[in-house]
Amino acid sequence: MPRLVVAGTILGLLLIPAAALAAPPPSPIASATVPAPAPMRDGGVIEGRVSSIDYQRGIVTVDSTTQGRVDIATMPTTSVQSDDPGYHTLSDVSRGSKVRIFISKAAGKVVAQIIRLIKH
Repeated sequence: MPRLVVAGTILGLLLIPAAALAAPPPSPIASATVPAPAPMRDGGVIEGRVSSIDYQRGIVTVDSTTQGRVDIATMPTTSVQSDDPGYHTLSDVSRGSKVRIFISKAAGKVVAQIIRLIKH
């Protein structure tokens, strides 16, 4: 009988670490609550001339006659449009460009949805 107890104890000691390794640890992502993004709301239209543009940060600064100087963030989904045919990107917007920008506002930020290049 002592051999059976010793064998059972050794077998039990070997299985405990295996069982502990088999169970996955709780995921911190699953238990953490992710804050919901701030809801976007229509911000209207800003029209004016581009006074500066930071392509790396995606910020267009516009001098508007009605709202003064406004920093406008862009997103990968921001559409750039022009009367010229073809596909347009943020690189087509430059200092001095006349623009009409359809914006949204969220969490105190002004975000460009559509940048329309105006010829003049």
